[in-house]
Amino acid sequence: MIGSDDGAADGKRLTGAFSKVARASAVRVAVVGSLALPVAACGLESPPTTSEIFGEYVRSTEVVGDEFQSANSPDRMANFASLGSPQVLIGTLMAPRPCGKSSCALPWRQGGAKASPGPGLDAAQAFAGTNGKVYERKILVKRDNGKLELISLYLALKADGTNAIVDSKGEPHTGGLDGFRKNNDVFGSGDHMLVTRDITALSGKSEIVVLSAHTSPNRRPWLVGGALVLLAAVATWAILGRVLKSRA
Repeated sequence: MIGSDDGAADGKRLTGAFSKVARASAVRVAVVGSLALPVAACGLESPPTTSEIFGEYVRSTEVVGDEFQSANSPDRMANFASLGSPQVLIGTLMAPRPCGKSSCALPWRQGGAKASPGPGLDAAQAFAGTNGKVYERKILVKRDNGKLELISLYLALKADGTNAIVDSKGEPHTGGLDGFRKNNDVFGSGDHMLVTRDITALSGKSEIVVLSAHTSPNRRPWLVGGALVLLAAVATWAILGRVLKSRA
């Protein structure tokens, strides 16, 4: 009888332990899931609009890599106004600029110092080859920390028509703007850029858009996986509860 009582007590302790583990696992999964949802929602925030980014650029005196250096916002805005309408200004800023071996054309009548091309221009010239051509494309980037940067990308065209977008690190990216956004290591998915949609076009009007500077990772598999884990934990808890009731 003593052995039987001891075995029953051990069985109760064991099932009780399993029940506690199941409940704890379900609670942990639920807590983690509730914390993960706000993180996933961060990627759903509305990006800034074209007018918001460009308006901030016109007013700001703290744009990293800017071609216009002004002591204050009123002087800066007056300088821009002297160059033409906002449409002319943004068109000139985003237009392709032909490049030589060491520099690229500066289309402004006045402005600040020309930024150094860095390794990007050399890499673009190497990709284009002897009979190819290279153009500079400016993009206006709003970092996820709120800072604005005017950054040069280089469009390298080979004689056979092959092209690539070369970033500031000298890395070439094929596949147009989508290929660049997917594969570059210069920006994060929280950065947004003001850019021409057809970034490889050299003539004609191209729509100016605001896009994430790096394609966001697909969060759906993680969300689905988390939901399945949660369901499994809840199901385990329910099964153990039924087992305990049947034994009782």
